[in-house]
Amino acid sequence: MSSSLSFFSFFNLAQSGQQKLRCLRVGALLLLSLAASANAQMAAVRPEVAKSLQLAQDALNAGQAENAITHAQEALSIQGGTDAEKAVIQRTLAVAALNAKNFSLAVSTLEAMIQELPEGSPAEQKLPLIENLLSASQQAKDLPRLATWAQTYLKLDGSNPSVRPVLIQTLSVLNRHAEVVQEVKEKIRLDEAAKVKTPESDWRLLAFSQRQLKDDAAYNNTLKILLQNYPSKAYWAELIARLARQANFNPRFELDLYRIQELTGNLVETLEYVDMANFALKAGLPSEAARVVELAYAAGLMGKGSDAFNHQKLRQQIQQDVKDDEKALPTLEKSAKDANAFASLANVYASQQKWDQAHVLYSKALAMGGLRREAETRLHAGIALHKLGQKVEAVKMWDSIKGEATAVDLAHLWKTWQSQN
Repeated sequence: MSSSLSFFSFFNLAQSGQQKLRCLRVGALLLLSLAASANAQMAAVRPEVAKSLQLAQDALNAGQAENAITHAQEALSIQGGTDAEKAVIQRTLAVAALNAKNFSLAVSTLEAMIQELPEGSPAEQKLPLIENLLSASQQAKDLPRLATWAQTYLKLDGSNPSVRPVLIQTLSVLNRHAEVVQEVKEKIRLDEAAKVKTPESDWRLLAFSQRQLKDDAAYNNTLKILLQNYPSKAYWAELIARLARQANFNPRFELDLYRIQELTGNLVETLEYVDMANFALKAGLPSEAARVVELAYAAGLMGKGSDAFNHQKLRQQIQQDVKDDEKALPTLEKSAKDANAFASLANVYASQQKWDQAHVLYSKALAMGGLRREAETRLHAGIALHKLGQKVEAVKMWDSIKGEATAVDLAHLWKTWQSQN
């Protein structure tokens, strides 16, 4: 398989989704609730503190957030305050900081408010504060803190639907890939329970983290799910390339891999057409080689440049082999007696795209038994059924393949393609 096959970089695809973190959606009512809570507790504040707080509130109402911060900090600096008084001041300071877009101050203030809540405080008191803290942490680009508090929020059963996606993306940017896998799997579970389709971006981040963790089996499985749910030429190219690189890949199936590459629109380079044609010749299928070469000529990929002479030489060789095969075919048909001979003859008809004749001979070969390469024959018999539009029977044939891992993998690719087309 040509090394040029792997022209899809999953790393780049996953990274492209990380360039900008998804915006955490926090309702404006949460910020307003901080202010309302502060106003409601003003009665518990000493007069000298209340004066600074009132100035802070007036500044906020006038749109002067920086002045509001100054007055709130003045109130906070007055000695002898109670915990209740401090809580009122901090709420006002948090609102002022958020309005002033002083996100580092908002983060430190909100974090202090959460940590200073009485032990055993209900989650309902913490969650609005944490949501504002998450938004401020994101704006401050404090990703470790964002991840920590997002995890706390979810443990408290917070219901904001944007928190987990933002957490997943944040963990990915932080290269905390084991946690990404854990969080995406939980999101997939929740999506399934809610009968919601998990977005492609989540599957991609899962695959990216699995690859970073060198969990090839999990990565391949996720890639197959992506291909099934969000089919694209890029996913096909990646999956085909990975199959070609597998340690247990059987080189007898090189031509079959190129067939899948062509089927999915990923046969695009001159060298790939030349290689496919040569593999077809090696398999004794010059008709298929001729078809491939003519496609390349029609696309302007052969017959040009420094290799034009070699291309023409290959074309002429193939044309001669096709003529020789046409002469020999009647003799082959008459001499075919056993299953292996019928399977070989079926391959010839399949290479000529004479699917009816190929199907009859594949069926005869399988019925006779004693095939040297039964898995390969069943793969090709399934393709013939697919080409004849007998999709259910094609799946049954592919599902019957046993004992040859490469044939099983190729059959899975054919089933996936058939289900999408």
